[in-house]
Amino acid sequence: MGARYTVHGKTQQECQQALDDLCRLLGAVPTTRPIDPAGRGWIARAVLETTEAPDHQVRGSVMQ
Repeated sequence: MGARYTVHGKTQQECQQALDDLCRLLGAVPTTRPIDPAGRGWIARAVLETTEAPDHQVRGSVMQ
């Protein structure tokens, strides 16, 4: 799984600007729009955009 980011803001506009900046600077893609779920501040989330195939290599011991 790739990196996940959360941005915070006092207002919806501040949070959206932080999300836009993050996505522009890191090449991330938004996974949630800015929301204020508890009335205590705005949050939004993003993940790094990846073009790599998932890693299907088994790690650790496997019991059969």
